Amino acid sequence: MEESFGTDELIFILKKIGLYLAAQLDLHLREGDLSGTQVYFMVYLLRRHPQGTYLTELCRETGISKPALSELIKRLRGKGYLFFQENPEDIRKKKVLPTKKLEEEGERFMKKARQAEEEICSGLTPQEKNLLWNTGRKFLTQLSIAGRKSNRQEVLLA
Repeated sequence: MEESFGTDELIFILKKIGLYLAAQLDLHLREGDLSGTQVYFMVYLLRRHPQGTYLTELCRETGISKPALSELIKRLRGKGYLFFQENPEDIRKKKVLPTKKLEEEGERFMKKARQAEEEICSGLTPQEKNLLWNTGRKFLTQLSIAGRKSNRQEVLLA
């Protein structure tokens, strides 16, 4: 027998999952003056873009706003983990790259991230992980479509 719940409860639980997930990443990955979010972002870069990538690409992939991502990268640059490489064809485009320091510490960060991921997801079966992945992607697509509609309406009303 399925439980019934309201849409508001669904949205609340999704928000709660996001908050708890951020807290768990911080608990597992915090290191010195690095937050768990900072470490996990660097792991993301090392896994997906070891040769670097552009801020716009990172915004699109992660869903993090450009100002928030810029601030995160600025902090990690200040700590010596990332640097920018200017594009000779367009100086406005800067590639985000790992520094030698991040390359040296990266394997340790990735090992900690794998352990955290295993622990965080340990209560899910492979089928549940797959269902959650597919449902999450569908939900993100819906949110993206709703966001574009909202932006168009704002432009039309202005």
